[in-house]
Order: sequence, then C-alpha cells, then structure tokens
Amino acid sequence: MNDPINPYAPPQSNIVPASNPEDVKRLASPWQRLGASLLDIVIMMVVFLPIMWLGGYFTRTMERAARGVSWDVEQLLWAPVGFIMMLALNWSHLGRGQTIGKGLVNLRIVRKNGAPAERSHIILKRILPLQLIALVPYLGKLFSIVDSLCIFRSQHNTLHDDIADTKVIDENS
Repeated sequence: MNDPINPYAPPQSNIVPASNPEDVKRLASPWQRLGASLLDIVIMMVVFLPIMWLGGYFTRTMERAARGVSWDVEQLLWAPVGFIMMLALNWSHLGRGQTIGKGLVNLRIVRKNGAPAERSHIILKRILPLQLIALVPYLGKLFSIVDSLCIFRSQHNTLHDDIADTKVIDENS
C-alpha cells in the first residue's frame, strides 16, 4: 500500500539503528588493563613511597613488627592520604574517563551503555568502594583477588566494573 492518499496505509519510515556497529569501541583486553594497572601502580609508588618514608611510616612499621604487632591504626590513617594522592595524580585524566596508566595504553572508562563516565561517577562508584573494601582485613584481599580474576569473563569486566556499571574500551579500535 504505497498510495500516499490512503489514510489507512501503515506508516512508512526508515528505521536507523541506535548506533553504528563501526562506532562501537572494542573492549580492552585483560592484558591491556593489566598493563595500565601496573603503570598506575608504579607511578603511585614513585610518588607515594618517598612520602611514606619521610613520614616515618616504614620505621614505625618495622618497630611494630619487632614487637609482634602485625596491624595498627596507622595503616588506616595512611589510606585516605593514598586516596587523595591518587586523585591528585589522576584528576585531569579522570575527567576523560582515564587514569594516567589507561591514558598511556589508550584505554577509557565508559558506562556500559557507551556513554562517557563522569569523573564523579568513576570516583564514587568505581574507585571509592574498592578502597573501602580493601581496608577490611582478609576480606579486602579476598575481594581484590576475586575482582582481578573476573577480568577473564567473556566481557572482560571486573566486579568493580559491575558495581559502577562501567566497562573499559580500547581507544585504538
């Protein structure tokens, strides 16, 4: 019924897909994500370890170990300092959905629907929950291991990706 005068003809329209398959970025591989993570760790260590040394953390930790004390409140006090340092180092990159390591490897954090991930979303739903869980003795380490192993799922997403509703894409694809 292609008669333009017939009011009972079904509507005709060209349906355009919501996104072009060629525009969809490829998910980052587990190895790319590992490389970016290792770069972030090295950068953080280069900056943070001298601050901890100058602050006397290592001396006090060795003294506690000599007394047989394996854990102390001071360790909890250094956690927010490390969190603030990480944010300071990555602030401009987080605005683009990256960390320094992800930027060097050309990866980007986006929402699972492909929309850009805002800095506040990345910090509050992706980074902060991991930092808080890591403070819980034993459970933090177990969560970290399970989170890391989840990268080998078919969508290469970790638990912190699931919590934050994000994915990591390869910008070069």
